[in-house]
Amino acid sequence: MGSENAGTGGRVVLVVDDDPSYLDVVCRLLVREGHDVPGVSSGAEALEILGSRSVDLVLVDSRMPGMSGEELVGRLRSFNTVVQVIMQTGHASEYPPREMMRRLDIQGYHDKNDGPDRLLLWVDVGLKAAYSLQLLSKSRQGLRYILEATPRLHAIQPMSDLLQGILLQVSGLVGAVNSFVAVTPGTAASSGLPEVDGFLATSDDGTELVIQVGTGRYSDRGSLKSALDSPRTRLISEAMNSGRSLVGDSATVVPLRVREQTSGVVFLDKAPLSEEDTGLLQVFANQAAVAIENAQLHEMATLDPLTGVYVRRFFEQWLQRELRASFRSGLPLSVLMLDVDGLKKINDGLGHLAGDRLLAEIGRVLRRSARNSDVVARYGGDEFAVILPGAAAEGAAAAARRILEALAEWDPGSGSAGLSERPRVSIGSATLAVRSAEEGSAAVSASFFQDVGLALIHAADSGLYRAKDEGKGGACHGPDVEWPSH
Repeated sequence: MGSENAGTGGRVVLVVDDDPSYLDVVCRLLVREGHDVPGVSSGAEALEILGSRSVDLVLVDSRMPGMSGEELVGRLRSFNTVVQVIMQTGHASEYPPREMMRRLDIQGYHDKNDGPDRLLLWVDVGLKAAYSLQLLSKSRQGLRYILEATPRLHAIQPMSDLLQGILLQVSGLVGAVNSFVAVTPGTAASSGLPEVDGFLATSDDGTELVIQVGTGRYSDRGSLKSALDSPRTRLISEAMNSGRSLVGDSATVVPLRVREQTSGVVFLDKAPLSEEDTGLLQVFANQAAVAIENAQLHEMATLDPLTGVYVRRFFEQWLQRELRASFRSGLPLSVLMLDVDGLKKINDGLGHLAGDRLLAEIGRVLRRSARNSDVVARYGGDEFAVILPGAAAEGAAAAARRILEALAEWDPGSGSAGLSERPRVSIGSATLAVRSAEEGSAAVSASFFQDVGLALIHAADSGLYRAKDEGKGGACHGPDVEWPSH
């Protein structure tokens, strides 16, 4: 939705008149006013133009051979009820103007004998009415767009996906090509979600921003100083401080603000925007800011801050959900249980900071090794667990191999809090057998799924104990778990 000129210059005025001399004079007059003025001599030509391009105002002669002005308006209103129409006539006394305007749903009735000044007055009236209708239509479309987009914002999703979605929706709302979302540190997935390409940005007042997602020229990594000039940097700073949307010479900045807290900005390499567009952007940005805050609170409640994986309570709740899904669909479900080998020795010998560094690294490896549908959690102090929806025993074995291979490739390096060896884990897996259709699908109690979940974890623990007994640093599959009768 682009901006519109609030005045009456630079609009599209279609002139329809079978008198070539009058048509030429009127077209020249309106071109001098700065308008785009297609001129045609018949109703058929006019309908072709009206069906193929946007027109703000139509000046149509009432008497034309083949198709009269009244007939043209009638056909026009069958597919376009909002374009403004002014009827022109050299015989105004034949039709009462008020009755004609009401009957044909037109906005003016000009007597050609009144001269050019009167015509220009009617044109101004018609164009201002067209502009008002277009603003109303744009606001309705924009609000409808926002209402349709808002449920997607508030869905539970990774912060990186949410920020990308916000940027795409904003770009769609105003047609921006080059844009980015910048948020303050801690707002995005700083401790638990996949890393997002971006760069640090420091505004003039010292507020640090992290650009998480960008489009167009802002898609690549880079520094804010190299990407933006000083006026644009100041515009971001002013928007952050004031909490208001600001429009510069060639950019727009919309703050992401909840109550008195500004968590970031949406930067659009597009200006000037109309006041209406900026208002719609701010309405959407307010919804986006609330969604970001809710996502942040969800992360705080469900993510382990050290390892970036889910907490045990979330794991247990999600396992119940996946068990129910497996029960309905008949698809397999597997679980991995992992135990860090030698963590106590590291804590005792190198200190708990080194142990924390090890746990954080294992969390990073587990996140990167998991599929999008997998759920990785910290089950205890040095224990992790992974839910593998739809995975049979072969899939569970493959997931365990990915984890062990990723850990084997890790280089402790110089920044590893004194660690001189790669982290090692033992992994146990277990699979819930596919449920046959003959077993029925009658409703079952919550305790039924709780018992199945405990049995699945116990089976994976059995595989874990075997892996440790066989020398640690490996993986073993525990006994399969059958669905009990219900």
